[in-house]
Amino acid sequence: MSAAAGDVSWPPLPAHARTGGRPADEDEAAERVLTRALGWLEAHLEWFAPPRWERFLPRRPFRPGPLLELVGLVRVLEQTGVLPRHAPLSARALDLAAQVAAGADFGHGLARGDEFFPYHLNLVALLDLLGRPQPALRAACQELLAADAGGHARPYKPVVNRIELRYFIDRGGFTAPASLPDARTLHGQSIAALGPDLLQLTESETYALTHVLFYMTDFGRHRRLPGGTAEAARLRETVQVLLGVHLSRGSLDLLAELLLCATALDDGHGTGPTARQGWNALARAQRPDGAVPSPVHRPEVMSGLSGEKAAAYLFGTCYHTTTVAVLAAAVRRRSLRLLPRPQDRRPEPPLPPLPCADPEEIRSWTRKAPEALRTAPPGGRAVWSSYLAPLLVLGVQARDPAVLADVTRAADRLGHGDHPLLRAAAALCCARSRRPPG
Repeated sequence: MSAAAGDVSWPPLPAHARTGGRPADEDEAAERVLTRALGWLEAHLEWFAPPRWERFLPRRPFRPGPLLELVGLVRVLEQTGVLPRHAPLSARALDLAAQVAAGADFGHGLARGDEFFPYHLNLVALLDLLGRPQPALRAACQELLAADAGGHARPYKPVVNRIELRYFIDRGGFTAPASLPDARTLHGQSIAALGPDLLQLTESETYALTHVLFYMTDFGRHRRLPGGTAEAARLRETVQVLLGVHLSRGSLDLLAELLLCATALDDGHGTGPTARQGWNALARAQRPDGAVPSPVHRPEVMSGLSGEKAAAYLFGTCYHTTTVAVLAAAVRRRSLRLLPRPQDRRPEPPLPPLPCADPEEIRSWTRKAPEALRTAPPGGRAVWSSYLAPLLVLGVQARDPAVLADVTRAADRLGHGDHPLLRAAAALCCARSRRPPG
């Protein structure tokens, strides 16, 4: 495996990607994230109102976008038993959403039937489901759907967008246009069903995968995937690898989304060692006020601001990741009720930490792994081996031949030298290394 030195590229790591201290029990870490993040959302509810947002932050293309995310969260919180609809956070969020829906700006935006029509429809549907019906707006949505406003149901539209629309329609009890296939058919055309290339999966493609799984499982409410148990098993493995990749990178946004997916796909055997570390990573990165920073949050920028400018920056760069972290934790709590674990469950043994996406840390891990297996407790071999695939993905995407060579050697020593991902990585790196003459 060779590559030009200038091709090697390891993106800078956020401070929270570095592990430190003894990890907490997974339940403790997840509940800490949930409780503190809910408190932050409630304390910052006013910022979800579009006029408040726009005093300091750029106007959103779909103005109530953050509020729509919050109302979707309210539904999941009610379904999972975390918060009833009449709790202060939920009730105030629904008040805000009803006020927005009653405004002329929302009605005009809906009537345009443009690229944001699915989000108008979704807000109307969620308000209906949560006891704040909007009959006139609902009728307008159905009429626009029948007219195929925006062409969102057309076969040339991205499949993840059509799955999203179908989910909004079915959940909201609308009649779908004849040109829009059912969810099962659309799923068969999606990234989840067609088997993504883990070695070359981009961030946007990873987001597409997580959202397909959100919609196809109704945010973990059921586990009935069209491909049955075989597809669910394949997707569980895919999500586990991606969890490791984004845990190593400290990508909190995707980490939270993948934790939700891991829970949604859990067949009763648990979500794996990277999930425990993932919840600890979220808890470790969580600010003292409960916010979970997004990838665009910069503490050094925050430190230079004060007053409402600081509050606006904090909200704009934290609300989404905080919301997704709450979603994932709420879905996890429901899953524990539906898939109970033994009452005499023993304390979780210490886990060897997955190295962060730093070439020296990964190479150090590969040197230690074979020797560490000699003293590993039962099941330790599986934990160490489960780290190989994400580390391989990181090395391939960084185009780092030294890391790839060390991961390959470690895989051989751990008895995984014939893993298909290793063969694919070797072929890809060999093809990349062939430079055209001249």
